[in-house]
Amino acid sequence: MPEVLVIRLRDLASSTVQAQWLLVDTSGTRLGSVSEGMLTDVAPIASVHKTVVLTPGTEVLLAEPVLPVKGGARLAQVVPFALEEHLAGDVEDMHFAVGKREDRPGTPVAALASEKMDTWLAALRAANIAPTAVYAETAVVPEAPNGVTLLIENRTIYVRRPGVPPAALDVEPLIEGLQLALASGSEEREDVTVYITPDDYDREQELIEGLREFTASLQVKLMPDGPLPLLAVNAASHGGINLLQGPYAVKSQFKFALGPWKYAAMLAGAFVVMQLGIKGAQLWHLKREETTLDNDIKALYMQAMPGSLPVAPDEARRRFEARLMEVRRGGQVSALMQGLDALSAALAQAPDTRIDALAYRTNVLDLRVTAPNVDVLDKIQRLSQERGATAQIQSASPRDSKIEGRLQLKTSGV
Repeated sequence: MPEVLVIRLRDLASSTVQAQWLLVDTSGTRLGSVSEGMLTDVAPIASVHKTVVLTPGTEVLLAEPVLPVKGGARLAQVVPFALEEHLAGDVEDMHFAVGKREDRPGTPVAALASEKMDTWLAALRAANIAPTAVYAETAVVPEAPNGVTLLIENRTIYVRRPGVPPAALDVEPLIEGLQLALASGSEEREDVTVYITPDDYDREQELIEGLREFTASLQVKLMPDGPLPLLAVNAASHGGINLLQGPYAVKSQFKFALGPWKYAAMLAGAFVVMQLGIKGAQLWHLKREETTLDNDIKALYMQAMPGSLPVAPDEARRRFEARLMEVRRGGQVSALMQGLDALSAALAQAPDTRIDALAYRTNVLDLRVTAPNVDVLDKIQRLSQERGATAQIQSASPRDSKIEGRLQLKTSGV
């Protein structure tokens, strides 16, 4: 499974501890131990892993207002006014992020001071950490299907109840915080699960165990390594509302990297298109040449194998080779081969003679040749007859200071 680095921001003003971090897989299974220190300490790990950041829950308000619109640009305009009376500051100074609607009527919304968001992101950038998501740690507190979850860390109580946005209470003394957390508005007792660090439990054991008198059931689960391993389970998978929206949305790294090389990329693209065009033209030309050669092979086959049915070029070549193999093995030599043998021997002694056309049919080889003079034609006739062929000059016509002659060689085969 892919690995996810979960960073929990702590007191950024501290000189010793700015964050805690833990490496998990996407199911939330721990792949190491919880570490803490400055953000620069975790930067090398963040550079090679998907990174999720958890912000202090007390700084982020989670709500589900019922809005008159469901999506689009108008939703971002409506959200600030829907939460205005729940906010301590001016809406102009707030950052709002919207989550995906579920089966409840309200729309999940996260609100926090823009100044806080700027401070967190500036610290992350200074450490060269670029998170893919930023969640309020309140949103990743585990939810009990039929009860209340309380996560207690120092004086902060994180409350999660089914069907209600989670909240973080920073109240002292602890007993008052617990009274607010368990005030459901109903007289029915609830099933309560308390997550607490061993130190906090030792200090508040009597108070925590005393809750049994006011609940339907109480489970106390200690967190020996603090809340981070518990929070990382949800942070690695869904995490709730990603605060990186609007002006804080993650920019496309591809577009950022392409900017300085835009013109070089355009030239490279033009070069590729040009090369494809050249290769396409070459392929088209080669296809035409291949078609011409195939037609020549078919024509030559029909001349050399009179009476045969037309065949594909590959088959014509195969039959030519088969016939030549018969000749090499000393088999019967056809009349065509005998005529070509006689013609070859004659032409070897007739310089400056060119064969312009050749046709064969039933032991008869018809030639049209260009020779220097009539004496050369007579020589070809005589030498062919000496090789066993019956040779006859059928015509001799002057052409461009040479003689164009027509000869016929008859053979009977051996």
